[in-house]
Amino acid sequence: MSQPDLTAIAGTMPHADLTLVEEGSADLGRLPGQWRPIAAAADPETRLAMALNLWNPALLDALPRFAAGLRERFVDARPCLADGEPALLYLALHPDGHLLSWTGLDPAGFVEPQFWGHFPEPLRTFLREVHAGFTSGGYTAFGPVHPRHMQTVAEQAGEPDGLADWDEEQEIASTRLLLVASNGGMVNYCVSPDLEPGELAIVFEGDIDPTPYGEALDRLLVRRLER
Repeated sequence: MSQPDLTAIAGTMPHADLTLVEEGSADLGRLPGQWRPIAAAADPETRLAMALNLWNPALLDALPRFAAGLRERFVDARPCLADGEPALLYLALHPDGHLLSWTGLDPAGFVEPQFWGHFPEPLRTFLREVHAGFTSGGYTAFGPVHPRHMQTVAEQAGEPDGLADWDEEQEIASTRLLLVASNGGMVNYCVSPDLEPGELAIVFEGDIDPTPYGEALDRLLVRRLER
């Protein structure tokens, strides 16, 4: 396809104030050093390949369907400022032809969240070294969110010390389930010290479904790519 223009790109992020950063831009110095060669590249395929080369292979191995989508359906990666924050905007084509985007935030903005020692190691590496958040359709959906958006189930409900009804009935307390991703609606993907290593809890209407993290995130990311 031809290179998407700014109007088409901005249409994938109507919630954000978006400024593309290119070679010669006054904002180039605000990008992480590893992104500046991407901004200088004129070819969309080259930009995308350079961006994906920054990803840790262990995470891609855990996300086989989405990794295939990155190769087959993604068309560009554009450095930008999203609401004033450095980001890489990954652009993909939906099967019906419309443009989708994921926002990969600057890893320099990473801050260590709760239960950090219980995050799967490939996800830890990704958030710390590749993107501090990688989401679509907003900053809290369809991918691992920035740690500033990670809240426990209790905090989400406005009762940070715990939900009495929940904590009486559920095997995992509301204060020990930390949101790390969501479907943009009622389904949350949570880390907990009470799960087996490498698992996320898929939480929906009080049901807790422990699932291998790669399977859970792969399903979530592909759902966005195909919906």
